Amino acid sequence: MSNLNLEKITVVFVSFRSSDHLNRLFSNLIEKADSPEIIKFLIVDNTNGEDENLPTSIPDNLNYSIIPNEGEGLQRSISHSSALDKGLKNSETEFTLLVDPDIHVFKKGWDTFCLKQFHTNDKMVIGAPYPIWKLGKVHDYPSVVFMFFKTELVQSFKKSFYPFPGNLKRIWNSIIRKIVRLGGIGNKYRLNQFQILRYFCGFLENITGITAPDTGKEIIETFRQNQFQTITFKTPYPYNFDEKEEKPFFDIARDFEIYFQIDDPFLTHMYSSGVYHWRTEKGSDKAYWQTLITHIENGLRKEK
Repeated sequence: MSNLNLEKITVVFVSFRSSDHLNRLFSNLIEKADSPEIIKFLIVDNTNGEDENLPTSIPDNLNYSIIPNEGEGLQRSISHSSALDKGLKNSETEFTLLVDPDIHVFKKGWDTFCLKQFHTNDKMVIGAPYPIWKLGKVHDYPSVVFMFFKTELVQSFKKSFYPFPGNLKRIWNSIIRKIVRLGGIGNKYRLNQFQILRYFCGFLENITGITAPDTGKEIIETFRQNQFQTITFKTPYPYNFDEKEEKPFFDIARDFEIYFQIDDPFLTHMYSSGVYHWRTEKGSDKAYWQTLITHIENGLRKEK
C-alpha cells in the first residue's frame, strides 16, 4: 500500500541475500519511528531477482518496492555502489535515508530527530561516519551505513556512489594506508589498547588524508565542496566504557560498532568484516549481536 500524500522519507538499502536481517530491520525502523506512516522502503535486490527468500522477509502491509540490480560477480563495494545509484535515482520522497541492512536503531523518534535538523538548513547531511579506528576512511561526514539527506539536492549532484579513484591513485593509497596502519599493527584491538598507538596512527592519518575511499566517495566529496552542514554520530572505542558497569556497551563496541548522538546511543552496526585490521572475535555472530542489543534496549527502557 502507498499513500503519496503522506510519504516523506524513503529508506533505501541494498540486499544481497540479506533476508535474515530484513524482517528485523523493517520492524526496528517502524517501531522506533514517531511517524511510520510517512516512511516507505526501497529495496535494491543485488541478486537481480534470484534471491527467492527476499519476498518472504517482508512483513504484510509494509509500504515498499523492490528494484532488481545486477550486482553479482562485481567487487563488493562496486556492486554496492551501483545499487545505491539506482536506489537514489528511484527515490521520490522529499528525504532519503540510506542504511545498511545489518544495523539496529536505538533512537526512539529517529525520523523526527532527522527531520528537525532541516528546519533551518536544507544543505544538511546526518548520519554515521566510518569509525575512527578504520584508519584512512572518512570520519567527518556520514557514510552509507546511515546517511539522511534531502533527496533532490543529492540527486542534483549527478554523482555516483562509485568508491574508487583511478588506478595510479589506488596504488598510491594502498602504499600510504599500509604506512598509516603500520602494516598490521594499527588494528582495532591494538588501537583500543594503546593510547600512544592511537595518537601516532591518528597523526599519520591527519597528514595523509583519506587513503581508503569507499562507497559514496564522490557524494561525500560533493557534500564537502558545497559546504553541507553535517551531524555525524560518534563511534566510541571499548575503552570509553566501564567494562563492569557498562558491559553491554563495552561488548558491542568491542566486537561491532555503536554510534552515539551526543550522549544517546543512536544505532549499532554489525558489519562483520573479514578484513584483518577490523575483524573481531565475535563480529560474525549475529545471535550474540542481537543479545547485546536486547540488553541495551532493556537498559534504556529502565532509564525512562
